[in-house]
Amino acid sequence: MLSVVKEFLEKYNIKNKKVVVGFSAGPDSVAMVFLLFKLANEFGLEIILAYFNHNWRPVEALEEQKFAKEFSKKIKAQFYTDIAPQDSVKSEECARDLRYAFFEKAMKKYESDVVFLAHNKNDNIETAIYRIIKGTGVKGLCSIQERRDNYYRPLLSITKEEILKFLKDNNLEYKIDSSNENIRYKRNLIRKKVFPLFEEINPSFLNNVENLINNSIATRQIVDNELEKFKKNILIENGFDRELYLSYEKPLRYEFLNDFIGDNFKCRNFKNIKKVDDFILKNKSSQISINRCLFLKIKKNKIFYVEYNNYDK
Repeated sequence: MLSVVKEFLEKYNIKNKKVVVGFSAGPDSVAMVFLLFKLANEFGLEIILAYFNHNWRPVEALEEQKFAKEFSKKIKAQFYTDIAPQDSVKSEECARDLRYAFFEKAMKKYESDVVFLAHNKNDNIETAIYRIIKGTGVKGLCSIQERRDNYYRPLLSITKEEILKFLKDNNLEYKIDSSNENIRYKRNLIRKKVFPLFEEINPSFLNNVENLINNSIATRQIVDNELEKFKKNILIENGFDRELYLSYEKPLRYEFLNDFIGDNFKCRNFKNIKKVDDFILKNKSSQISINRCLFLKIKKNKIFYVEYNNYDK
């Protein structure tokens, strides 16, 4: 595992930097911090452990926070922490937004441009399967990115089983998040119920799904290159040209809509992308609701967003 992380640091030329490490006190983040600590002198890394309290599990979270602070002292790392507002929405989406806002604040505070996150191979497969169930396309099949902007994931090729063995071999303590056992959360349901069934069908399913992810990433690079050419041709100020849009084949139009509208869709799937494309094809002056806040409007051969509150204007 040490060689995997070392190759990762070399690949992205992460040297002589302050690095913020997302530290949950769980097995994955403990293993990652330990490995980074081992390589810190060689790569000139200054480690900052960042623990975010989501304010969901008051007792457990305080124990994790205390553990994280003590762990940071052991490795002589700086420690940064914060807590979610009491009235924040208790949802996975909201928790993710708050967590990334926390990391952004940590980068700003410590003048860093690197955040390490401890997603592993099982997390990557779980995300891919979750997206398949929701009806994803090639982009969704790419699953978790090894690097996105300032966020890096050095353990993405390492299985949970390997991580747990590494912790045991090195006598490293860690905390367990009890909410990970609650199958009310879809990702936990996949991990606890679906993974064992897949393993029963094919013991190599983790590697096989990882191959699917890697093939999707390669395919996506080709698609993205074509999409960039497409966008250069049809994008105009605050929108795009209807006639030029319709001069292209449907597959490329669908990819463009998925990129242009993206997370603004009420429900992001093939059916709704097709619905918007059909609307553009059949109308020269009209509008369609994208979500409760946005319309997509056609006027004088231009297609653009209109916010609901400003629609009359």
